[in-house]
Amino acid sequence: DCLVRMPNGAPMLAIDAKFPLEAWNAIRAAEGAEMQKTAAQAFRRDIEVHIRDIAEKYLIQGETQDTAFMFVPSESVFAEIHENFEAVVQKAHRARVVIVSPSLLMLSIQVIQAILKDARMREQAHLIQGEVIRLMEDVGRVDERVRRLQTHFTQSAKDIDDILVSTSKVTKRGQKIEALEFAEGET
Repeated sequence: DCLVRMPNGAPMLAIDAKFPLEAWNAIRAAEGAEMQKTAAQAFRRDIEVHIRDIAEKYLIQGETQDTAFMFVPSESVFAEIHENFEAVVQKAHRARVVIVSPSLLMLSIQVIQAILKDARMREQAHLIQGEVIRLMEDVGRVDERVRRLQTHFTQSAKDIDDILVSTSKVTKRGQKIEALEFAEGET
């Protein structure tokens, strides 16, 4: 009857609202214990068939959630099922069909959405943690390369200092030689 889109591309949630009200109305209209018992058996049978149909039609691997909702259109019907038809509730649970009332429908959808979002965030946190680890590895490599470059710069600065010392010595010798040539030219 209804497919609810779920967050993060998760499979849709199926909601069936075709509740067998005729059997419920028969319970309410039944007079006497025997009619009541017969109507209750028919109600149980109709709900069990409906639960089986929901599980077979709406629980599609990869296309829908692994749980479907069976919407019961009345709080009193919902209470009656849970109070007097416990075996039906258990059968629905085993079939992965959740029986919901008008007041529980939106809450149930929101809980499933929150769980899916939380799971996606945990999955994303794992991916982010992996990226941070790779980023730290990259930072470690950059640090190693900067230190190696710093060593080269330090060596280059030392080499420049050595060249300046040598240049200074060569310049002084050249000046001395130049001074000697002038002295010989004057004599």
